[in-house]
Amino acid sequence: MLTQLREQSLAFWRAQSRTQRMVILALALTGVVLVPLLATWASTPSYALAFSGLSEADAGQIVEQLTSDGTPYRLRGSGTILVPSDEVYDVRLRMARDGLPEGGSVGYELFNGGSVLGMTEFTQRLNYKRALEGELERTIGSLHAVEAVRVHVVTPEKTLLASEQALATASVTIKVRSGVSLDAAQVRAITQLVASSVEGLRPENVAVVDVDGNLLAAGANSQDSQVSSLTDGKRAAEGAAANELEAGIQNLLTSILGPNRSVVRASVAMDWTTRETTTESFDPETAAVRSSQVLHEAYSTSGTLPSGVPGASSNLPTPVPTTTSGTTPYLYERTEETTNYEVTQIQSHEVVSPGGIERVTLSVLVDGMTDPAALETLSSVIAAAAGIDTARGDALAVETLTFDRTYFEEQAAEMDSQQRTSQYWEIGKWVAVVLVIAAALWYVQRLLSNLRLASASAWTPILKPAAQAFQLQSTTASASRPGAAVSLPQALAQPSATALARATPLTPEDEQVQRAVTQLAEQNPSSVADIIHLWLTEDEHRNG
Repeated sequence: MLTQLREQSLAFWRAQSRTQRMVILALALTGVVLVPLLATWASTPSYALAFSGLSEADAGQIVEQLTSDGTPYRLRGSGTILVPSDEVYDVRLRMARDGLPEGGSVGYELFNGGSVLGMTEFTQRLNYKRALEGELERTIGSLHAVEAVRVHVVTPEKTLLASEQALATASVTIKVRSGVSLDAAQVRAITQLVASSVEGLRPENVAVVDVDGNLLAAGANSQDSQVSSLTDGKRAAEGAAANELEAGIQNLLTSILGPNRSVVRASVAMDWTTRETTTESFDPETAAVRSSQVLHEAYSTSGTLPSGVPGASSNLPTPVPTTTSGTTPYLYERTEETTNYEVTQIQSHEVVSPGGIERVTLSVLVDGMTDPAALETLSSVIAAAAGIDTARGDALAVETLTFDRTYFEEQAAEMDSQQRTSQYWEIGKWVAVVLVIAAALWYVQRLLSNLRLASASAWTPILKPAAQAFQLQSTTASASRPGAAVSLPQALAQPSATALARATPLTPEDEQVQRAVTQLAEQNPSSVADIIHLWLTEDEHRNG
């Protein structure tokens, strides 16, 4: 059996052309290569992200722990670790149990299990400083906007003979996450956090810098730094007010005119002067009597006229009574009334805080509005919405202009062209894939057809159960009737036997052959199919 199979295989190989042999070898080699690859790919687990953005120290510790646990892993760069997708959460929990990742800093666990015997005071202070910095780094790194952070704390050693002790200082370097920014309030919160965590550290002695070298919080309490911070704050406040005004007016114009039909620019100047005003006023129309005094004097004489020698007494300021001459009586009477009034007084003290709007300048360009009345109405609406006060010195300019949309039209046309080209390439790619698959199927079908036609004459059945069974039946039939031995091909080759059986009665020999063929077809149909195939092949060769 094996010998016949080998001979038939060699005959089949010799019957092929050179091209067909190369195709068969290529298919065999492809199968030999692809089967192990597909098996390996099917047995390889899928990997998922377990840790990313790790420091090299944390990544090394995690890799060492995974290796000791026997967990497969993959590295992507030096800070990303992949593990099998079904073990991601298990690995994370195991690493968290072991305190990994540590974030690249050492905290108070530095003192766990350590012995202080033989440790100098300098080493103790240094370890405490390292632990304090590590804890601060972990705390600040837990903020959502912070991706990485480094903290350095300087605590001067206290001395007994110095009248003034040096103050503690600290510096913080922050790497902000992509797409996130730190505002002034968050920076102040970080400085307050650091200052509250270190003994003797003041918030003004904490310097905060980002990785780009921008100073977020000045550590030195100098006049220059204060002026710079104050100036930056003023500019930020004026810019925020201008942006808010622009956004409000732009939304209004977009609702009225539609998108991309207007351009708004605003400039806001604020008054940063602090004023204290004390006003005192009097109301002369309103008065109240505070006091009133009346003086009345009266006296009389007996009628005697004054006489005597003129002298010093007559020159005194106060008249000195003198002797009068004559007999006419003299009467003196004087009345004096003094009234004091309280005048109404109003006194006010006013403190004006800085940050008030001093002047607003707003300019608006509108696309293609040619109606003067509509432009005037739009100007009035914008002035009311922006709070323009001409008495304060505000300025508003609303002009119409035809916008140049050539660039946008070119960009839109280019984008449409690129989109269409991308669609055409996508369609062409799928069409090419379909054509390649169809061509491959057609070629394989043609190759199989050629192989079947070329090798039909080389293949012969190895097992002949049908022939043996029929010879057994024919032997039985020949024993009962001489000359009745009929081969199976001859019996099956009589197509008219079945058709004639309906019209003419069958002989016992024909009925026996028919029963043998039916039994053979039911028990071993593959052998019958091989026999029919050989007959058809022989007929094709004869006709050829």
